[in-house]
Amino acid sequence: AARELEKQRGWKIRVVDLRWLVPLNAVYIAAQAKGAKRIVVVDEGRRSAGVGEGIITALSEAGFGATPQARVVGVDTYTPLAGAAFLVLPGEADIVAAGLGLK
Repeated sequence: AARELEKQRGWKIRVVDLRWLVPLNAVYIAAQAKGAKRIVVVDEGRRSAGVGEGIITALSEAGFGATPQARVVGVDTYTPLAGAAFLVLPGEADIVAAGLGLK
């Protein structure tokens, strides 16, 4: 998705892998967001009570509330097993669409 957005828009993309979720490192997240013109948070979890909510909150509390943001998440349901999981997880097209939707 990052390569596709770079190709379509010529944007410089930074992908941040948090590597850990607890405790959520808000200082690190804010440091990575510094200078960003747009922020897309991708979370394979559910929309409700997913880690993406914590990331968006950390960004807002760090003063990035005015930066255009999008959150791409899985469907609000359990994650099924095997190939059926792809029916509820966000995909590349979802991420690209969210990025393109930001001004």
